[in-house]
Amino acid sequence: MNEDYKELVEYLDGKFTKIESKLDNKADKDVTDKILDNQGEIITKLSSLMQEKAVGDAQDKRKTKVLEIHNKALRTHKILSDQESAEIDGLRAF
Repeated sequence: MNEDYKELVEYLDGKFTKIESKLDNKADKDVTDKILDNQGEIITKLSSLMQEKAVGDAQDKRKTKVLEIHNKALRTHKILSDQESAEIDGLRAF
């Protein structure tokens, strides 16, 4: 009689192990999918931020250059030369 139960227990143990394995795989897949979705969102947002930073850096450089030209003009002759005016127009910072 003990042998019959032993076989039954082993059989049921094998079945439960397979079911647990399937559940673990499904849970792992769900977690993995959520992680990948979140990473995709993060990469998209990061890309946008990097583009905004590049644009902002370019604008800052142009503004700095315009201020340098104005400061130089004020120190030297207090009026912008034609060349300096053309250079500022080429920057289009404002």
